[in-house]
Amino acid sequence: MTNEVRVNRDGFPHSGHPSGWYQVAWANEIGPGEVKALRYFGRDLVLYRGEEGQHHVLDAFCPHMGAHLGFGGCVAGDDIVCPYHGWTWAPDGRNVLVPSEGRSTDRRRIGTWRVEVSNQIVWVWFDETGSEPWWPAPAELPGVAEGRRHDVYPNCAKSWRGVRMHPQYVPENNVDVDHLRWIHRAEGPIELSSYAADGYTFRTVSRIIYGYGKASTRLTPHGPVPVDVAAEIWGLGLQFTFFPEPDQSVSIQAQTPVDDDHCDMFQTVVVYTEPGVKPADEPTGRTAARVREQLVQIERDLPIWEHMRYLPNAALTRHEAKPMVALRKWAAQFYPQPNHNDS
Repeated sequence: MTNEVRVNRDGFPHSGHPSGWYQVAWANEIGPGEVKALRYFGRDLVLYRGEEGQHHVLDAFCPHMGAHLGFGGCVAGDDIVCPYHGWTWAPDGRNVLVPSEGRSTDRRRIGTWRVEVSNQIVWVWFDETGSEPWWPAPAELPGVAEGRRHDVYPNCAKSWRGVRMHPQYVPENNVDVDHLRWIHRAEGPIELSSYAADGYTFRTVSRIIYGYGKASTRLTPHGPVPVDVAAEIWGLGLQFTFFPEPDQSVSIQAQTPVDDDHCDMFQTVVVYTEPGVKPADEPTGRTAARVREQLVQIERDLPIWEHMRYLPNAALTRHEAKPMVALRKWAAQFYPQPNHNDS
């Protein structure tokens, strides 16, 4: 056979969902005792919050007779109760009660998912083979636990559901500085100062000038500011982007596969509160401007991603080639099947 990369219908050269941590909700989207149906990785899931506040994710269908726990299921303590016959399931997948028999049964278990909560985001670990996490869940950012940052949901967060794209599109944007001019309307000098793979993390630093060519803006009231914007990409499900000036804000971009062709996109902006403003309050002033600015940026990428054909052998320019090839080589490790060449 000729040498040819096997690709999906949209040109993407990998099969299956990449291993990693993925956002499925913001922690405050559901309160204690509430239940939410989810669909990710081509699977039906249920997210519920125990009466003490802990978040749990299970496979959606009750092993008794197949009812979906996310539609009519209820919470009892830290367990979830099936709406069909009342079979009750613990967070570890054990049955704790069959009401018609007045006792539990060990004949069935329900599938469970590793869940962590940080920065007020609910993360699940996904791996096609069911392996344990390769690396820890995202860490809490400075100022969050201390209540010095705004609550992220609902005032500092936004989602876009069912976007036709692959998770890898977002990490690739980090090494594609030219798109910042065309898509994100950046002006002035832009430089990818550094990029490097670091195990399951890919790190970049970009030098940009805030407020280029303007006497003042909401974010730069005293004139243009050169900024080194660092990004940490953890697997293909999430990244942190750090803005040291003027406010030490952090953008958390997360993209979670719904199925082979679509993702839910989540944008979270983690910002410090102004003096006298409580974390639950809506951001004001420059803080509000920062949130608005970050939330609008991802929307500009969506039309490109939704309609593009991915090119494994893209016609990259000389300055594009090295960082893009490095990113794609790093990304390949997360897929359940390697990139194949027929010979």
